[in-house]
Amino acid sequence: MGRYKSIDWFIKKYWYKYLLTFLLVVVTVILDVAKPELIGTIIDLIGLSEINWNNFTTLMIVIVLVFVFKFIFSIFKRILSGNLFHSLYYELKLRFMNKVLVQDSTFFTEHHSGDLMTRATSDTFQMSNNSTQFLFHLLEVMMMILFSGVMLFLIHPLLAVYSILPLPLIFVIVYKIRPYISRNWRKVRQKNSELSDITMESVQHVKLIRSFVNEEKDYNRLEKVADECYQIEKKSVYLRSVFGPTFRVCTIISQLIAFIYGSYLVMNQVITVGDLVTFNLYLAQFSNPMIQLGNQMAMFVQSKVAFERINEIMDAMPEIIDPVDAKEINDFETIEFKNFDFEYPNKGIKTINNFSFKINKGETIGIVGKTGSGKTTIIRQFLRQYPTEDNIYIDGISINKIKKESIRHLVSYVPQEHALFARTVEENILLGSNNETISLEDAIYNADFKKDVDFLPYGLNTIVGEYGVTLSGGQKQRLSIARAIYKNSEILILDDSLSAVDGTTEANILRNLNNIRKDKTNIIIAHRLTAVENADKIIVLDHGQITEMGTHEELMNNKKWYYEQYMIQQMGGDENE
Repeated sequence: MGRYKSIDWFIKKYWYKYLLTFLLVVVTVILDVAKPELIGTIIDLIGLSEINWNNFTTLMIVIVLVFVFKFIFSIFKRILSGNLFHSLYYELKLRFMNKVLVQDSTFFTEHHSGDLMTRATSDTFQMSNNSTQFLFHLLEVMMMILFSGVMLFLIHPLLAVYSILPLPLIFVIVYKIRPYISRNWRKVRQKNSELSDITMESVQHVKLIRSFVNEEKDYNRLEKVADECYQIEKKSVYLRSVFGPTFRVCTIISQLIAFIYGSYLVMNQVITVGDLVTFNLYLAQFSNPMIQLGNQMAMFVQSKVAFERINEIMDAMPEIIDPVDAKEINDFETIEFKNFDFEYPNKGIKTINNFSFKINKGETIGIVGKTGSGKTTIIRQFLRQYPTEDNIYIDGISINKIKKESIRHLVSYVPQEHALFARTVEENILLGSNNETISLEDAIYNADFKKDVDFLPYGLNTIVGEYGVTLSGGQKQRLSIARAIYKNSEILILDDSLSAVDGTTEANILRNLNNIRKDKTNIIIAHRLTAVENADKIIVLDHGQITEMGTHEELMNNKKWYYEQYMIQQMGGDENE
């Protein structure tokens, strides 16, 4: 029962509902146990010819009342347990999502989207069901076994011992097979997560798959994983299928013993016919729950995996945690990197090496360099996506002593991979907006996206599809830029966000940004050097180090990598590698 410690917050919150449901379980079990005794009494009265209209009417009224009250209490029990289930399911999902949202980048390299989706749906459902409806049903079964077992011994102890003797075999089977079920069920959940991952990849990259005519290959890959999932699940079904027939055989043997030995006791007038009928009804109430208990023990073992998978996420702690005295900032004057070094976790290779650079408010900074030179890494570290030493400062204060949210509020970030939601164009632009200093129309115009909106089927109300699948690469970039412009933060970061647009569109966007963001800070990471030639400062990175720095004119006069790359691009080439 240690697994329920992880939801003690819920049990404490709704303890009164748990208590009331438990009491209803006790009452319904007592009413169930009362029925065989009443039926046995009627049979004995008939057998002894002592039945009359009065006592028959009285007994029938009592039986009817027992059934009516059992029906009423069962309804209330189901309502309460169902209410608890849905409340826990809802709150678990909220807590799960909130936990995922505060994790760092390292977390998402270990847990993929499909796996998280499986945990957030199937595992939370199983965990919620096991902690409410299943739990009460299990208690009901155990109490029925206890109460009916006591009644069996009260009728005739020796008959009870002989009749119950084959039933413990059920627990022996459960004990022997339980480890296999647990291991197999863990494989089932893992394989389901893998299947979810592959399915999401196929949907997300459907255009790419079609462009390379890889539909059949992708289908075969999906079919292979689905078949593996099916085979593991089938083995799980086989293991569970052992329980039912074995338990029924044990029950039949038990009932046969009760009938033979019970008939002998009746013939010797040790017990009455009514006692034998009552005994057999109690034996059914005892053995049927035993079968249910065996099956439920298998399900109980399986549910342990769900608890572990959910708790693994719930117990995950972000590596980047704001100190108690972390400061909030709404503005800044300088951003400075001082001898900054960085290597990604588990890589062992420095991505940034002794990087020192200062950005003043209102400047436009260009960052260029070969692929893998560390351009995006610098931005990720400024946004505190990975743990870092005290080498990055805002107005002389280490970013480790400033709240993460406070830093990110300062920034409008357009990453290389554009994250779009399956919503309307307008909803995607308005996402995350915290002010209205720039109108929606101005944001669209300045991102040079208006010409695209005019040709969309429903304009701003057009659904862009999952991951923006209905838009071209350039349209995705311009939509993302419009969203960043609309946020109108102090710092705008374009991380190679003009790569999919033509030269004219790039020039329009840069000109518009220069007009509307004159007093704000802009950081432009680019491979196409025309995107940064008007920047106040341009830095060239190579293997995480600054190799060149200056204005466009200064770098052209140096006649080094920047000059060579610019000339190649002007002649229509692209050799930034």
